[in-house]
Amino acid sequence: MVLGGCDPLSLIHRPLHAPSALGHGFSTTRSQGDLMSSPINSGASVHGAVAPPDPGSAHAPGKLSWKDAFAMAMAVSGGLYVSFGATVAVVGGLSAMALWAFAALIGWIQNSLFAEMASIFPDKPGGVPIYAHEAWRERFAPAGALASFGYWFGWSAVISIVSVTAGAIVAARWLPEATWALDLGVAQVGPAQLIGIGLILAIMVPNLFGAQPAAWVNKVIGVLLLASFAVFIAAPVVSGQWQAPNLTWGLGDLAADPWVTLQLALVWLYLIGWTAYGTEMCAAFMPEYRSKKDGKKALFTSGAYTFGIFLLVPFGVGGLVTQQEAAADPAAMFVTAFTRVLPAGPLADVMLLAILAALLMGVNAAMADGSRALYGAALDGLVPKQLEKVNRHGVPARAIYAAVVMNIVLIVLIANPISILVAANLGYLLAILLALTGFLVLRLDHPEYDRPFRVGQYAVPLAAVLAVYTAVVLVVGALSSELTGYGGPKELTIGVGILALSLVLYLYRRRVQDHLPLLRDPRPTPATTPVPGLR
Repeated sequence: MVLGGCDPLSLIHRPLHAPSALGHGFSTTRSQGDLMSSPINSGASVHGAVAPPDPGSAHAPGKLSWKDAFAMAMAVSGGLYVSFGATVAVVGGLSAMALWAFAALIGWIQNSLFAEMASIFPDKPGGVPIYAHEAWRERFAPAGALASFGYWFGWSAVISIVSVTAGAIVAARWLPEATWALDLGVAQVGPAQLIGIGLILAIMVPNLFGAQPAAWVNKVIGVLLLASFAVFIAAPVVSGQWQAPNLTWGLGDLAADPWVTLQLALVWLYLIGWTAYGTEMCAAFMPEYRSKKDGKKALFTSGAYTFGIFLLVPFGVGGLVTQQEAAADPAAMFVTAFTRVLPAGPLADVMLLAILAALLMGVNAAMADGSRALYGAALDGLVPKQLEKVNRHGVPARAIYAAVVMNIVLIVLIANPISILVAANLGYLLAILLALTGFLVLRLDHPEYDRPFRVGQYAVPLAAVLAVYTAVVLVVGALSSELTGYGGPKELTIGVGILALSLVLYLYRRRVQDHLPLLRDPRPTPATTPVPGLR
Protein backbone atom coordinates (compact mmCIF):
# COMPACT_ATOMS: atom_id res chain seq x y z
CA MET A 1 0.00 0.00 0.00
CA VAL A 2 1.47 3.34 -1.04
CA LEU A 3 -0.26 6.53 0.01
CA GLY A 4 -0.29 9.67 -2.03
CA GLY A 5 1.65 8.01 -4.84
CA CYS A 6 4.86 8.08 -2.81
CA ASP A 7 6.56 5.08 -1.25
CA PRO A 8 8.72 6.29 1.66
CA LEU A 9 10.60 2.99 1.72
CA SER A 10 11.41 2.73 -1.99
CA LEU A 11 15.11 2.82 -1.15
CA ILE A 12 15.03 -0.88 -0.27
CA HIS A 13 16.38 -3.45 -2.71
CA ARG A 14 14.32 -6.00 -4.51
CA PRO A 15 14.52 -9.47 -2.96
CA LEU A 16 16.89 -12.25 -3.87
CA HIS A 17 16.27 -15.80 -2.74
CA ALA A 18 18.41 -17.25 0.06
CA PRO A 19 17.31 -20.07 2.33
CA SER A 20 17.89 -19.23 5.98
CA ALA A 21 19.94 -21.22 8.43
CA LEU A 22 18.07 -19.76 11.36
CA GLY A 23 16.05 -21.22 14.08
CA HIS A 24 14.64 -24.32 15.56
CA GLY A 25 11.08 -25.41 15.99
CA PHE A 26 10.17 -23.60 12.78
CA SER A 27 11.38 -24.34 9.28
CA THR A 28 12.93 -21.16 7.97
CA THR A 29 13.90 -22.42 4.53
CA ARG A 30 12.04 -20.25 2.09
CA SER A 31 10.70 -21.13 -1.29
CA GLN A 32 10.46 -18.60 -4.07
CA GLY A 33 6.79 -18.11 -3.24
CA ASP A 34 7.62 -17.13 0.32
CA LEU A 35 9.17 -13.90 -0.86
CA MET A 36 7.23 -10.79 -1.68
CA SER A 37 8.02 -7.45 -3.23
CA SER A 38 7.19 -4.68 -0.80
CA PRO A 39 8.95 -1.74 0.81
CA ILE A 40 10.24 -4.24 3.38
CA ASN A 41 12.06 -6.50 0.98
CA SER A 42 14.14 -9.59 1.28
CA GLY A 43 17.78 -9.18 0.41
CA ALA A 44 20.62 -11.26 -0.86
CA SER A 45 22.49 -13.46 1.53
CA VAL A 46 26.11 -14.25 0.85
CA HIS A 47 28.02 -17.51 0.83
CA GLY A 48 29.22 -18.38 4.29
CA ALA A 49 26.37 -16.56 6.03
CA VAL A 50 25.80 -17.77 9.57
CA ALA A 51 22.84 -17.85 11.85
CA PRO A 52 23.22 -16.21 15.25
CA PRO A 53 23.33 -18.88 17.94
CA ASP A 54 20.07 -19.43 19.78
CA PRO A 55 20.06 -21.68 22.83
CA GLY A 56 16.40 -22.46 22.26
CA SER A 57 13.15 -21.37 23.76
CA ALA A 58 9.69 -22.73 24.29
CA HIS A 59 7.12 -20.70 22.44
CA ALA A 60 3.66 -20.98 21.05
CA PRO A 61 3.24 -22.86 17.78
CA GLY A 62 2.97 -20.88 14.56
CA LYS A 63 -0.70 -20.10 14.02
CA LEU A 64 -0.79 -16.38 13.23
CA SER A 65 -1.19 -14.93 9.76
CA TRP A 66 -0.17 -11.39 8.88
CA LYS A 67 -3.86 -10.48 8.95
CA ASP A 68 -4.09 -11.55 12.59
CA ALA A 69 -1.14 -9.34 13.51
CA PHE A 70 -2.55 -6.49 11.42
CA ALA A 71 -5.80 -6.77 13.39
CA MET A 72 -3.84 -6.51 16.62
CA ALA A 73 -1.86 -3.53 15.35
CA MET A 74 -5.04 -1.72 14.25
CA ALA A 75 -5.41 -0.86 17.93
CA VAL A 76 -2.58 1.62 17.50
CA SER A 77 -4.82 3.90 15.44
CA GLY A 78 -7.34 3.94 18.29
CA GLY A 79 -4.81 5.98 20.24
CA LEU A 80 -6.24 9.00 18.45
CA TYR A 81 -9.24 8.75 20.75
CA VAL A 82 -7.02 8.96 23.84
CA SER A 83 -4.73 11.93 23.26
CA PHE A 84 -5.42 13.64 19.93
CA GLY A 85 -7.90 15.99 21.60
CA ALA A 86 -5.22 17.06 24.08
CA THR A 87 -2.87 17.81 21.18
CA VAL A 88 -5.46 19.95 19.39
CA ALA A 89 -6.20 21.80 22.64
CA VAL A 90 -2.60 23.03 22.85
CA VAL A 91 -1.37 23.40 19.25
CA GLY A 92 -4.52 23.54 17.07
CA GLY A 93 -6.03 21.13 14.56
CA LEU A 94 -3.63 21.66 11.63
CA SER A 95 -0.52 21.41 13.82
CA ALA A 96 -1.88 18.31 15.54
CA MET A 97 -2.60 16.64 12.18
CA ALA A 98 0.94 17.40 10.98
CA LEU A 99 2.53 16.04 14.16
CA TRP A 100 0.52 12.81 14.26
CA ALA A 101 1.01 12.07 10.56
CA PHE A 102 4.74 12.80 10.74
CA ALA A 103 5.20 10.56 13.78
CA ALA A 104 3.31 7.74 12.05
CA LEU A 105 5.50 8.12 8.97
CA ILE A 106 8.60 7.74 11.14
CA GLY A 107 7.10 4.62 12.69
CA TRP A 108 6.32 3.15 9.28
CA ILE A 109 9.88 3.69 8.03
CA GLN A 110 11.37 2.29 11.24
CA ASN A 111 9.45 -0.92 10.68
CA SER A 112 11.66 -1.72 7.69
CA LEU A 113 14.73 -1.78 9.93
CA PHE A 114 12.97 -3.87 12.54
CA ALA A 115 11.89 -6.32 9.83
CA GLU A 116 15.52 -6.97 8.95
CA MET A 117 16.38 -7.51 12.62
CA ALA A 118 13.41 -9.86 12.97
CA SER A 119 14.68 -11.93 10.05
CA ILE A 120 17.98 -12.46 11.86
CA PHE A 121 16.22 -13.72 15.00
CA PRO A 122 12.95 -15.25 13.75
CA ASP A 123 12.46 -17.51 16.79
CA LYS A 124 12.95 -14.77 19.37
CA PRO A 125 9.72 -13.66 21.07
CA GLY A 126 9.54 -10.12 22.42
CA GLY A 127 10.23 -8.04 19.33
CA VAL A 128 12.08 -4.73 19.30
CA PRO A 129 13.65 -4.74 22.81
CA ILE A 130 14.95 -8.28 22.32
CA TYR A 131 16.58 -7.25 19.05
CA ALA A 132 18.19 -4.36 20.95
CA HIS A 133 19.53 -6.84 23.49
CA GLU A 134 20.87 -9.16 20.80
CA ALA A 135 22.70 -6.24 19.23
CA TRP A 136 24.19 -4.81 22.43
CA ARG A 137 24.85 -7.98 24.47
CA GLU A 138 28.51 -8.26 23.46
CA ARG A 139 29.23 -4.57 24.02
CA PHE A 140 27.01 -3.53 26.97
CA ALA A 141 24.56 -6.20 28.13
CA PRO A 142 22.59 -3.99 30.60
CA ALA A 143 21.28 -2.09 27.56
CA GLY A 144 19.06 -5.10 26.91
CA ALA A 145 17.57 -4.88 30.39
CA LEU A 146 16.86 -1.17 29.99
CA ALA A 147 15.26 -1.72 26.59
CA SER A 148 13.17 -4.73 27.63
CA PHE A 149 11.77 -3.43 30.90
CA GLY A 150 11.32 0.11 29.58
CA TYR A 151 9.46 -1.27 26.56
CA TRP A 152 7.32 -3.52 28.76
CA PHE A 153 6.35 -0.66 31.06
CA GLY A 154 5.68 1.62 28.09
CA TRP A 155 3.25 -0.85 26.52
CA SER A 156 1.74 -2.14 29.74
CA ALA A 157 1.01 1.30 31.20
CA VAL A 158 -1.18 1.95 28.16
CA ILE A 159 -3.62 -0.58 29.63
CA SER A 160 -4.49 1.63 32.60
CA ILE A 161 -4.57 4.84 30.54
CA VAL A 162 -6.95 3.46 27.94
CA SER A 163 -9.12 1.49 30.37
CA VAL A 164 -9.86 4.50 32.56
CA THR A 165 -10.56 6.62 29.46
CA ALA A 166 -13.13 4.01 28.37
CA GLY A 167 -14.55 3.85 31.89
CA ALA A 168 -14.98 7.62 31.97
CA ILE A 169 -16.88 7.56 28.66
CA VAL A 170 -19.22 4.83 29.93
CA ALA A 171 -19.80 6.62 33.23
CA ALA A 172 -20.46 9.99 31.58
CA ARG A 173 -22.87 8.64 28.96
CA TRP A 174 -24.80 5.92 30.77
CA LEU A 175 -24.16 6.57 34.49
CA PRO A 176 -24.26 10.37 34.78
CA GLU A 177 -25.80 10.26 38.25
CA ALA A 178 -23.11 7.99 39.70
CA THR A 179 -20.95 10.51 41.52
CA TRP A 180 -19.97 8.30 44.45
CA ALA A 181 -16.46 7.06 45.19
CA LEU A 182 -15.00 4.30 47.34
CA ASP A 183 -12.55 5.60 49.93
CA LEU A 184 -9.66 3.14 50.13
CA GLY A 185 -7.58 5.28 52.45
CA VAL A 186 -4.71 5.81 50.03
CA ALA A 187 -7.04 6.79 47.18
CA GLN A 188 -10.64 7.20 46.13
CA VAL A 189 -12.00 5.00 43.36
CA GLY A 190 -15.06 6.06 41.37
CA PRO A 191 -17.20 4.42 38.70
CA ALA A 192 -14.76 5.21 35.87
CA GLN A 193 -11.90 3.49 37.69
CA LEU A 194 -14.01 0.46 38.61
CA ILE A 195 -15.26 0.08 35.03
CA GLY A 196 -11.67 0.37 33.82
CA ILE A 197 -10.56 -2.42 36.16
CA GLY A 198 -13.44 -4.59 34.96
CA LEU A 199 -12.43 -4.04 31.33
CA ILE A 200 -8.84 -5.06 32.08
CA LEU A 201 -9.97 -8.31 33.69
CA ALA A 202 -12.34 -9.05 30.79
CA ILE A 203 -9.66 -8.48 28.14
CA MET A 204 -7.21 -10.63 30.09
CA VAL A 205 -9.30 -13.77 29.44
CA PRO A 206 -8.83 -14.15 25.64
CA ASN A 207 -5.15 -13.22 25.99
CA LEU A 208 -4.58 -16.21 28.26
CA PHE A 209 -5.62 -18.49 25.39
CA GLY A 210 -3.07 -17.18 22.89
CA ALA A 211 -2.41 -14.43 20.38
CA GLN A 212 -4.91 -15.80 17.87
CA PRO A 213 -7.98 -15.49 20.15
CA ALA A 214 -6.75 -12.02 21.08
CA ALA A 215 -6.51 -11.22 17.35
CA TRP A 216 -10.07 -12.50 16.83
CA VAL A 217 -11.27 -10.07 19.49
CA ASN A 218 -9.58 -7.21 17.65
CA LYS A 219 -11.02 -8.30 14.30
CA VAL A 220 -14.56 -8.19 15.69
CA ILE A 221 -14.31 -4.83 17.41
CA GLY A 222 -12.09 -3.50 14.61
CA VAL A 223 -15.19 -3.31 12.40
CA LEU A 224 -16.61 -0.66 14.73
CA LEU A 225 -13.29 1.16 14.80
CA LEU A 226 -13.18 1.40 11.01
CA ALA A 227 -16.82 2.52 10.93
CA SER A 228 -16.05 5.39 13.30
CA PHE A 229 -13.01 6.43 11.29
CA ALA A 230 -15.09 6.37 8.09
CA VAL A 231 -17.45 8.95 9.63
CA PHE A 232 -14.61 11.39 10.24
CA ILE A 233 -12.86 10.78 6.93
CA ALA A 234 -16.13 11.53 5.12
CA ALA A 235 -16.93 14.57 7.27
CA PRO A 236 -15.48 17.21 4.91
CA VAL A 237 -17.89 15.98 2.23
CA VAL A 238 -21.04 14.98 4.14
CA SER A 239 -21.15 17.44 7.04
CA GLY A 240 -22.24 21.02 6.60
CA GLN A 241 -20.52 21.87 9.91
CA TRP A 242 -17.01 20.99 8.72
CA GLN A 243 -15.06 24.26 8.45
CA ALA A 244 -11.52 24.59 7.14
CA PRO A 245 -10.77 27.63 9.39
CA ASN A 246 -11.07 25.29 12.40
CA LEU A 247 -7.77 23.74 11.30
CA THR A 248 -5.52 26.22 13.08
CA TRP A 249 -1.74 26.30 13.39
CA GLY A 250 -0.63 26.76 17.00
CA LEU A 251 2.99 25.63 17.01
CA GLY A 252 4.24 29.18 16.59
CA ASP A 253 6.42 30.87 14.00
CA LEU A 254 9.51 28.83 13.24
CA ALA A 255 11.25 31.82 11.65
CA ALA A 256 10.48 34.24 14.48
CA ASP A 257 11.15 31.94 17.45
CA PRO A 258 12.62 28.66 16.22
CA TRP A 259 13.54 27.13 19.60
CA VAL A 260 10.13 27.60 21.22
CA THR A 261 8.39 26.19 18.14
CA LEU A 262 10.78 23.25 17.83
CA GLN A 263 10.68 22.50 21.55
CA LEU A 264 6.88 22.35 21.61
CA ALA A 265 6.83 20.12 18.53
CA LEU A 266 9.42 17.75 20.02
CA VAL A 267 7.51 17.45 23.29
CA TRP A 268 4.35 16.43 21.47
CA LEU A 269 6.28 14.02 19.25
CA TYR A 270 7.58 12.48 22.48
CA LEU A 271 4.04 11.91 23.76
CA ILE A 272 2.64 10.81 20.38
CA GLY A 273 5.38 8.20 20.01
CA TRP A 274 3.57 5.73 22.27
CA THR A 275 0.88 5.46 19.59
CA ALA A 276 2.60 6.31 16.31
CA TYR A 277 5.39 3.73 16.64
CA GLY A 278 3.14 1.03 18.02
CA THR A 279 2.88 -1.04 14.85
CA GLU A 280 6.35 -2.41 15.64
CA MET A 281 4.40 -4.74 17.95
CA CYS A 282 4.01 -7.07 14.94
CA ALA A 283 7.64 -8.09 15.49
CA ALA A 284 6.81 -9.43 18.96
CA PHE A 285 4.87 -12.33 17.44
CA MET A 286 7.62 -13.58 15.11
CA PRO A 287 7.75 -17.15 16.50
CA GLU A 288 3.96 -17.39 16.31
CA TYR A 289 3.57 -16.62 12.60
CA ARG A 290 2.75 -19.36 10.10
CA SER A 291 5.69 -18.18 8.00
CA LYS A 292 8.23 -15.43 8.43
CA LYS A 293 6.92 -13.51 5.45
CA ASP A 294 3.79 -12.91 7.56
CA GLY A 295 5.85 -10.87 10.02
CA LYS A 296 7.36 -8.70 7.30
CA LYS A 297 3.99 -8.10 5.66
CA ALA A 298 2.33 -7.29 8.99
CA LEU A 299 5.00 -4.68 9.80
CA PHE A 300 4.63 -2.96 6.43
CA THR A 301 0.83 -2.98 6.08
CA SER A 302 0.14 -1.90 9.65
CA GLY A 303 2.61 0.98 9.32
CA ALA A 304 1.01 2.13 6.07
CA TYR A 305 -2.50 1.87 7.54
CA THR A 306 -1.58 3.90 10.62
CA PHE A 307 0.03 6.65 8.57
CA GLY A 308 -3.09 6.94 6.40
CA ILE A 309 -5.43 7.04 9.41
CA PHE A 310 -3.29 9.59 11.27
CA LEU A 311 -3.43 11.85 8.23
CA LEU A 312 -7.09 11.54 7.19
CA VAL A 313 -8.97 11.24 10.49
CA PRO A 314 -7.35 14.32 12.11
CA PHE A 315 -8.16 16.31 8.97
CA GLY A 316 -11.83 15.38 9.30
CA VAL A 317 -12.07 15.85 13.05
CA GLY A 318 -10.04 19.06 13.06
CA GLY A 319 -12.56 20.78 10.82
CA LEU A 320 -15.49 19.82 13.04
CA VAL A 321 -14.25 21.11 16.41
CA THR A 322 -12.51 24.39 17.24
CA GLN A 323 -9.34 24.57 19.28
CA GLN A 324 -11.26 26.35 22.05
CA GLU A 325 -13.82 23.52 22.24
CA ALA A 326 -11.04 20.94 22.39
CA ALA A 327 -9.33 22.88 25.18
CA ALA A 328 -12.55 23.00 27.20
CA ASP A 329 -12.82 19.18 27.23
CA PRO A 330 -10.13 17.30 25.26
CA ALA A 331 -11.58 13.88 26.11
CA ALA A 332 -14.97 14.82 24.63
CA MET A 333 -13.60 16.14 21.32
CA PHE A 334 -14.54 13.07 19.26
CA VAL A 335 -17.98 12.81 20.86
CA THR A 336 -18.62 16.44 19.93
CA ALA A 337 -17.39 15.78 16.41
CA PHE A 338 -19.77 12.81 16.05
CA THR A 339 -22.78 14.98 16.86
CA ARG A 340 -21.84 17.32 13.99
CA VAL A 341 -21.84 14.54 11.44
CA LEU A 342 -24.56 12.18 12.66
CA PRO A 343 -28.03 12.95 14.00
CA ALA A 344 -28.65 12.56 17.71
CA GLY A 345 -30.19 9.31 18.89
CA PRO A 346 -29.33 5.62 18.69
CA LEU A 347 -26.89 6.09 15.82
CA ALA A 348 -24.81 8.46 17.92
CA ASP A 349 -24.69 5.85 20.67
CA VAL A 350 -23.50 3.27 18.15
CA MET A 351 -20.63 5.54 17.20
CA LEU A 352 -19.86 6.07 20.87
CA LEU A 353 -19.61 2.30 21.16
CA ALA A 354 -17.17 2.44 18.27
CA ILE A 355 -14.92 4.72 20.32
CA LEU A 356 -15.12 2.27 23.21
CA ALA A 357 -14.27 -0.56 20.81
CA ALA A 358 -11.15 1.30 19.70
CA LEU A 359 -10.07 1.74 23.30
CA LEU A 360 -10.65 -1.94 24.08
CA MET A 361 -8.51 -2.85 21.08
CA GLY A 362 -5.72 -0.81 22.65
CA VAL A 363 -6.01 -2.69 25.95
CA ASN A 364 -6.02 -6.01 24.09
CA ALA A 365 -2.98 -5.19 21.95
CA ALA A 366 -0.97 -3.71 24.83
CA MET A 367 -1.58 -6.79 26.95
CA ALA A 368 -0.56 -9.16 24.14
CA ASP A 369 2.57 -7.27 23.11
CA GLY A 370 3.79 -6.26 26.56
CA SER A 371 3.53 -9.77 27.95
CA ARG A 372 5.62 -11.19 25.12
CA ALA A 373 8.26 -8.52 25.61
CA LEU A 374 8.62 -9.44 29.29
CA TYR A 375 8.62 -13.15 28.47
CA GLY A 376 11.29 -12.66 25.82
CA ALA A 377 13.39 -10.70 28.33
CA ALA A 378 13.16 -13.59 30.78
CA LEU A 379 14.25 -16.09 28.13
CA ASP A 380 17.28 -13.93 27.41
CA GLY A 381 18.25 -13.68 31.08
CA LEU A 382 17.32 -10.02 31.58
CA VAL A 383 14.60 -10.38 34.25
CA PRO A 384 13.93 -13.10 36.87
CA LYS A 385 13.57 -16.57 35.38
CA GLN A 386 10.14 -17.06 37.00
CA LEU A 387 8.74 -15.09 34.06
CA GLU A 388 9.95 -17.72 31.57
CA LYS A 389 6.96 -19.95 32.27
CA VAL A 390 4.13 -20.31 29.77
CA ASN A 391 0.72 -21.89 30.29
CA ARG A 392 -0.62 -24.92 28.41
CA HIS A 393 -1.62 -22.65 25.51
CA GLY A 394 1.98 -21.47 25.10
CA VAL A 395 1.10 -18.04 26.50
CA PRO A 396 3.31 -16.13 29.00
CA ALA A 397 0.52 -15.99 31.58
CA ARG A 398 2.74 -14.78 34.41
CA ALA A 399 3.77 -11.76 32.36
CA ILE A 400 0.09 -11.03 31.68
CA TYR A 401 -0.75 -11.27 35.39
CA ALA A 402 2.13 -8.90 36.19
CA ALA A 403 0.75 -6.33 33.74
CA VAL A 404 -2.81 -6.68 35.10
CA VAL A 405 -1.72 -6.19 38.71
CA MET A 406 0.52 -3.23 37.86
CA ASN A 407 -2.26 -1.47 35.94
CA ILE A 408 -4.86 -1.98 38.64
CA VAL A 409 -2.42 -0.36 41.08
CA LEU A 410 -1.87 2.54 38.63
CA ILE A 411 -5.62 3.04 38.24
CA VAL A 412 -6.07 3.19 42.01
CA LEU A 413 -3.11 5.44 42.80
CA ILE A 414 -2.75 7.82 39.81
CA ALA A 415 -5.38 10.55 39.61
CA ASN A 416 -4.79 11.33 35.94
CA PRO A 417 -3.53 8.20 34.12
CA ILE A 418 -2.69 10.17 30.96
CA SER A 419 0.14 11.81 32.91
CA ILE A 420 1.78 8.40 33.17
CA LEU A 421 2.53 8.67 29.44
CA VAL A 422 5.44 10.91 30.33
CA ALA A 423 6.91 8.17 32.52
CA ALA A 424 5.98 5.31 30.20
CA ASN A 425 7.38 6.96 27.07
CA LEU A 426 10.79 7.43 28.65
CA GLY A 427 11.36 3.68 28.68
CA TYR A 428 9.54 3.02 25.43
CA LEU A 429 11.47 5.55 23.36
CA LEU A 430 14.72 4.45 24.98
CA ALA A 431 13.94 0.92 23.76
CA ILE A 432 13.31 2.26 20.23
CA LEU A 433 16.59 4.20 20.37
CA LEU A 434 18.56 1.16 21.52
CA ALA A 435 16.98 -0.91 18.74
CA LEU A 436 17.84 1.66 16.06
CA THR A 437 21.43 1.93 17.25
CA GLY A 438 21.40 -1.85 17.61
CA PHE A 439 20.65 -2.12 13.90
CA LEU A 440 23.90 -0.27 13.25
CA VAL A 441 25.79 -2.44 15.75
CA LEU A 442 24.59 -5.65 14.06
CA ARG A 443 25.58 -4.35 10.63
CA LEU A 444 29.03 -3.44 12.00
CA ASP A 445 29.74 -6.41 14.27
CA HIS A 446 27.95 -9.21 12.42
CA PRO A 447 27.78 -8.60 8.67
CA GLU A 448 28.06 -12.39 8.28
CA TYR A 449 24.61 -13.07 9.77
CA ASP A 450 22.02 -14.33 7.34
CA ARG A 451 19.41 -11.63 6.65
CA PRO A 452 16.53 -13.10 4.62
CA PHE A 453 14.93 -9.61 4.68
CA ARG A 454 17.63 -7.04 4.02
CA VAL A 455 17.12 -3.30 3.82
CA GLY A 456 18.92 -1.62 0.92
CA GLN A 457 22.12 0.35 0.63
CA TYR A 458 20.80 3.42 2.45
CA ALA A 459 19.87 1.44 5.56
CA VAL A 460 22.88 2.50 7.63
CA PRO A 461 22.53 6.28 7.11
CA LEU A 462 18.76 5.94 7.52
CA ALA A 463 19.19 4.16 10.86
CA ALA A 464 21.73 6.77 11.97
CA VAL A 465 19.40 9.67 11.15
CA LEU A 466 16.47 8.00 12.90
CA ALA A 467 18.63 7.28 15.96
CA VAL A 468 19.72 10.91 16.26
CA TYR A 469 16.14 12.09 15.76
CA THR A 470 14.83 9.69 18.43
CA ALA A 471 17.54 10.74 20.88
CA VAL A 472 16.62 14.42 20.46
CA VAL A 473 12.90 13.69 20.89
CA LEU A 474 13.63 11.57 23.96
CA VAL A 475 15.79 14.14 25.75
CA VAL A 476 13.82 17.29 24.87
CA GLY A 477 10.44 15.61 25.36
CA ALA A 478 11.26 14.12 28.74
CA LEU A 479 12.78 17.32 30.11
CA SER A 480 10.07 19.66 28.76
CA SER A 481 6.91 17.59 29.23
CA GLU A 482 5.28 20.26 31.39
CA LEU A 483 4.62 22.24 28.20
CA THR A 484 1.83 19.79 27.36
CA GLY A 485 0.15 20.04 30.75
CA TYR A 486 0.39 16.27 31.24
CA GLY A 487 3.67 15.79 33.04
CA GLY A 488 6.52 17.18 35.05
CA PRO A 489 9.24 16.17 37.51
CA LYS A 490 7.05 13.59 39.28
CA GLU A 491 6.31 11.64 36.11
CA LEU A 492 9.92 11.91 34.95
CA THR A 493 11.06 10.53 38.32
CA ILE A 494 8.69 7.57 37.91
CA GLY A 495 10.14 6.86 34.46
CA VAL A 496 13.72 6.99 35.73
CA GLY A 497 12.72 4.80 38.69
CA ILE A 498 11.29 2.15 36.37
CA LEU A 499 14.54 2.06 34.41
CA ALA A 500 16.50 1.80 37.67
CA LEU A 501 14.28 -1.12 38.70
CA SER A 502 15.13 -2.86 35.45
CA LEU A 503 18.80 -2.76 36.39
CA VAL A 504 18.05 -4.18 39.84
CA LEU A 505 16.11 -7.08 38.30
CA TYR A 506 18.90 -7.61 35.79
CA LEU A 507 21.48 -7.68 38.59
CA TYR A 508 19.41 -10.25 40.49
CA ARG A 509 19.02 -12.47 37.44
CA ARG A 510 22.65 -12.33 36.33
CA ARG A 511 24.37 -12.52 39.70
CA VAL A 512 21.96 -14.42 41.98
CA GLN A 513 20.12 -16.76 39.61
CA ASP A 514 22.56 -17.31 36.74
CA HIS A 515 25.98 -16.35 38.26
CA LEU A 516 27.03 -14.63 35.03
CA PRO A 517 29.02 -11.46 34.30
CA LEU A 518 27.12 -8.18 34.22
CA LEU A 519 28.55 -6.00 31.49
CA ARG A 520 28.96 -8.40 28.58
CA ASP A 521 27.11 -11.47 27.41
CA PRO A 522 29.28 -13.21 24.78
CA ARG A 523 27.58 -15.40 22.21
CA PRO A 524 28.56 -19.00 21.66
CA THR A 525 30.59 -19.35 18.48
CA PRO A 526 28.15 -20.31 15.72
CA ALA A 527 28.93 -22.88 13.10
CA THR A 528 29.29 -21.56 9.58
CA THR A 529 26.42 -22.66 7.36
CA PRO A 530 26.98 -22.64 3.60
CA VAL A 531 24.17 -20.93 1.80
CA PRO A 532 23.00 -22.42 -1.51
CA GLY A 533 23.46 -20.35 -4.61
CA LEU A 534 21.00 -17.57 -5.22
CA ARG A 535 18.12 -18.48 -7.47
